[in-house]
Amino acid sequence: MKRLVLPFLLVAEIALFTWISAPKINSFGGWLAYFQHYFGDLMAQSAPVMLLAAGMTFVLMTAGIDLSVGSMVALVACVMSSFPSGPGFWWTAVPTGLALALALGLTNGALIAGLNIPPIIATLGTMILYRGVCFVVMGDLEKAPFVSVPGYEWLGQFSGALLLTALVFLVGGSLFERSRWRRETLMLGGNRVAARYAGIPVTRRLCEVYGAMGGLAFLAALCFTARNSSVSASSLTGLELHVIVAVVLGGTRVQGGAGSLWGSFLGVLLIAVLDEGLRGAAIWGEQNLPFKISHLEYVLLGALLVTGVWLNARWGRKNQ
Repeated sequence: MKRLVLPFLLVAEIALFTWISAPKINSFGGWLAYFQHYFGDLMAQSAPVMLLAAGMTFVLMTAGIDLSVGSMVALVACVMSSFPSGPGFWWTAVPTGLALALALGLTNGALIAGLNIPPIIATLGTMILYRGVCFVVMGDLEKAPFVSVPGYEWLGQFSGALLLTALVFLVGGSLFERSRWRRETLMLGGNRVAARYAGIPVTRRLCEVYGAMGGLAFLAALCFTARNSSVSASSLTGLELHVIVAVVLGGTRVQGGAGSLWGSFLGVLLIAVLDEGLRGAAIWGEQNLPFKISHLEYVLLGALLVTGVWLNARWGRKNQ
């Protein structure tokens, strides 16, 4: 029953927003073309959140959290934008962005695992720190070298986004589900003291989890810059909220010890359809309501987060 809730909500959400804002179409071929374009655009647009949601699933499974993901992606994109465009961008900016993303993720891991700082405090601090470095690097400028990089725009299209998310969720997810690393990650979230007594290298595993979060932040930065073509110091503010809400809705417990990549994938789609639907319904709402429908986004995200935490806690007690 639990596994059917998200698919049902997703279908109901698509049906509702299609009824509100879809154009008038009188043929099956027209509807097929409409939904093909709709889901293709949805996948390309939500790819950064999907990639980050995979990493956030690992993090929450350890009873941690990473509030710095939005600032991390923005900083990687800002540093990459400082390199000159052209074919050489692939051999200069992209490797630098990857190295930086891994370093930022491992910094979070070192603060949490090495210095024993609570994850919410450590990543709140690095969220502010990384965003501050964005402004140091960019100032008030907005740079767009990505448009002149051969083949780079493909990463922001449906095919590029689909390939990256498939590699992470299908290939990486299948390897993760069968791995010892998954079992040890779950033990970290369930009982960290017991994990130490079981011989699990807790410090190393936590650094690996946050390092993986950094690597996925790099992929998210590629998708974001390829689709949007430009970046500024204030880009992606609030992205961490979308990621956390999607993962919690997908069934990953904030207390750790349980998580689902497939659930996180559905959670991202649920948030993406909601976001796209609110924008599509804005024209109708401005004519019939005393407020803008787009202003409901954070109201609904907050309600979904609280609801997701409550449902996960309730289902968790039933399974005990």
